[in-house]
Amino acid sequence: MAQPITASSEIARTDHEQERVRFRLSATILLLGGLVFLLGVSRPVVQTWAENWDDEAARIALAQAESGEFRFGFVTMGIGFVVMGLGTALMLRAMSNVLTERRASVARIAWIVALLGGLVLGLGRAITTMVDLDAAARGDGIDGVLGTIGLSLGIVACGLLTWRGPMPRWVGVAFALAGLSAAPTIPAVYMFAAICFGLFGIVYFRPGRSVSVN
Repeated sequence: MAQPITASSEIARTDHEQERVRFRLSATILLLGGLVFLLGVSRPVVQTWAENWDDEAARIALAQAESGEFRFGFVTMGIGFVVMGLGTALMLRAMSNVLTERRASVARIAWIVALLGGLVLGLGRAITTMVDLDAAARGDGIDGVLGTIGLSLGIVACGLLTWRGPMPRWVGVAFALAGLSAAPTIPAVYMFAAICFGLFGIVYFRPGRSVSVN
């Protein structure tokens, strides 16, 4: 005999669906951030700038010679950082609603760190590029360092907190390793992580998927 649908079971089903939508939305925003960053970093002037990393004078001269393209590339990358930080923060915020008490507390702290990291890193790069081209060509200052640390910590936390759900363990480990390796290497690692993790999340949290943790 079919079990009657009670009010409590209907509420639980509604809450479950809301959580699934939150996870999918955050994955979509994370993917969007990676794609926006890709739009900026793929500009030829940005590639040439990176190739001249050991020659500050050459980087400044390049930025001045191709100021329009340079500004477009760097401002777009900055926006990408902001959106990636927002996507990571929203993912962590969604996790805080389904994780156990201790892990939920970590997620609540981590989403603030991720958001602040993305804002500081992204807005710092975009604003600096608009007001001081030479400073942007020289590379990130202290704001960039602090923003990188914040965004990396948020991504690492986001990956590790999925160790027992709601996403597969190997996906969380890969995302955490990407966040850990991005800070000392190249910012494009954030982009690849956001695109891959975002795409996986969109597919994984499709309608009907159970949002559960162990």
